[in-house]
Amino acid sequence: MKCAVDIGFGFTKAVSEQEKEVVFPSAVAKTVLTDLGFGTFKDYYINYNNQTYAVGKAALDSIAPETNFTPERFTSNFARILVLTSFLATGITEGEVELGLGLPLMFYKLLRDKVKDYFEYSEDTIVDKDNVAHNYHIVRCEVFPQGVGAFFTLDQQLNGRYCLVDVGFRTTDVVTVEIEGENIEPVLDLCFTVDKGMSLAIEKLSLLFERKFNISYDSKFLMDIHERSTIPVRGRNINIEEMKSDVYHAVANDIVQSVLKKLHSELNSLGGIFVAGGGAFYAASILQRTFENVQVLDNAQFANARGFLRLLDA
Repeated sequence: MKCAVDIGFGFTKAVSEQEKEVVFPSAVAKTVLTDLGFGTFKDYYINYNNQTYAVGKAALDSIAPETNFTPERFTSNFARILVLTSFLATGITEGEVELGLGLPLMFYKLLRDKVKDYFEYSEDTIVDKDNVAHNYHIVRCEVFPQGVGAFFTLDQQLNGRYCLVDVGFRTTDVVTVEIEGENIEPVLDLCFTVDKGMSLAIEKLSLLFERKFNISYDSKFLMDIHERSTIPVRGRNINIEEMKSDVYHAVANDIVQSVLKKLHSELNSLGGIFVAGGGAFYAASILQRTFENVQVLDNAQFANARGFLRLLDA
């Protein structure tokens, strides 16, 4: 069974060859799952090496979730638990797995071989919240830079130089390639990371809510703000769609200006710009003011993971 996992700073996206997609916050927390008679509706809880972990949204509600990334965490239990949870969540219940794993562009050169060695040929068992054990053997691990995978989801025939802007949660990866027939070659001087992402919107919205409603929200509460159309304010539900739109466009504009500044005169040599990631639609609307051929990739949030899955078959 094949599975592609795109571990982002904010969210982990995964897709299996069964076509099941999942996305959850890149958060892990040690916990104790107790039965108080209510059950739990939140995913995910797993037991690994006799320790229970909350993963994703469940972890964000824990006292001390691990969410920040350092290079070392990609070769630690933190990344392993995200990957094993991805297997389970995408419908892979056990057995041999071929893993396509995406890493942030800024860490790719440093970590590619280490991460491959860490995961490849490993065997692990996790127990789900229903006390069912799942045994996995990773028989192959291919590691890819985030951004590159998205190019392999394109069905159109391209030739020339193209750029992908992958607007993530904490960073934005820019990958420029030369395409000739079926060959895709990175232009290394034009591949870079902008240390800005859509998480800036959470910071700005938090300040806006505090100023407008005199109320403070924990950043964990705002992690899924993109899914909310209202927020609770002292017993009332307040519509925030207009505020969100204004903030998202402002943050996207900040990100895009940073990208354009780095690309500078090289914009003239591009045949087109593709946009992927959670902030794709907002960034594309800003880019279109400066550059004519801008396209948001289909299923933009999962474009990298789907590309990695295709690369496993290459």
